[in-house]
Amino acid sequence: MEEIYNKLQTVTVPSASIACMIISGLLSVAVPVLIAIYLRKKYNCNLKCFLIGALVWIVFAKILEAAVHYVVLFISPAGATIQGNIWLYALYGGLMAGLFEEVGRFVGMHYFLKDCRDNDRNSLMYGAGHGGMEAIIAVGLIMLQNIAVSLQINNRALGPSYEVLKTLPEEQGIASLNSLFQLVDTEPYVFLMGMVERIPAIAFHIALSILVWKAVKESKVLYLILAIFFHFLLDAATILVADAVDNIVLIEGFIYAMSAILICVIVLLTRKKKEVTTT
Repeated sequence: MEEIYNKLQTVTVPSASIACMIISGLLSVAVPVLIAIYLRKKYNCNLKCFLIGALVWIVFAKILEAAVHYVVLFISPAGATIQGNIWLYALYGGLMAGLFEEVGRFVGMHYFLKDCRDNDRNSLMYGAGHGGMEAIIAVGLIMLQNIAVSLQINNRALGPSYEVLKTLPEEQGIASLNSLFQLVDTEPYVFLMGMVERIPAIAFHIALSILVWKAVKESKVLYLILAIFFHFLLDAATILVADAVDNIVLIEGFIYAMSAILICVIVLLTRKKKEVTTT
């Protein structure tokens, strides 16, 4: 372990990489906030919808879903089987994401946004909060952590962290130290990919919010089932593609294409319903 630590004392994280981390982290906050400001000014959407969307994502995805993952993947006998088979893992991961996030979306809209249903554009604001909080946590916080560690590496200030790692089992400490070399070796543009991926993800969450909003407002469970299915489809397919393709640009291209197709399907579904109502 000491040998790896000493090697870390001789390398630096490129300034371009740190700059990309900063840009990605700032965008993770700026994009959802700017969407919320636009929806507020353009359509008089209620900011409460944005906040409820963000809170529901934290509760249902980061707390409840994460707790189920811990039990199923690390405690139950099925955990090793699921993690050892990419198809099972993709099916499980996609299904859990779809169930928890879409049921959470339904609960948030049904119980906490009764006073916002007069303006259907509030579904867009809810989606911006849901997808925006995911971007802030999944990209912003990670980039903040990466920046802090990168500065420690460049300033030769890893001593306190190294002392903590020495208290862990040696294998775990070595793995943690080796992971720091990724900050040094990764191409700078890769640190932008997290936020690049979040853009279609936020758009997708907004589209899903339209479906679930209709499920709540029109009391039709079919829209909720469709939202769960579409969410499952995108997440499961992304896991499989990421496992099969060793090119981040191709993976992001797939996510954009798949998101665009599903968003178009959702738009067609909602427009079709609107036309039927008008006639």
